[in-house]
Amino acid sequence: MRYIKTVVPMKDYRLFMEMESGSSVTVDLSVKLHTMKYAELADETLFKNVKTDGDYVIWGDGRLRLTVNELMEVVLMG
Repeated sequence: MRYIKTVVPMKDYRLFMEMESGSSVTVDLSVKLHTMKYAELADETLFKNVKTDGDYVIWGDGRLRLTVNELMEVVLMG
């Protein structure tokens, strides 16, 4: 089952995700840019070049792939 319908990059390193369930969520990744896992997203060009395959949010032709669970952890834990 696919979870993510669309993903849209927003200003200040936020992602808007529309889920297949009809819900939506905005993920603030700016709080994670200092971590090793998310550091390369500080490159604004890379950050804006985001897509989804329905299961993952993907940057850099697959160089960085995050699951819904990983992104929801950012939402919940900051």
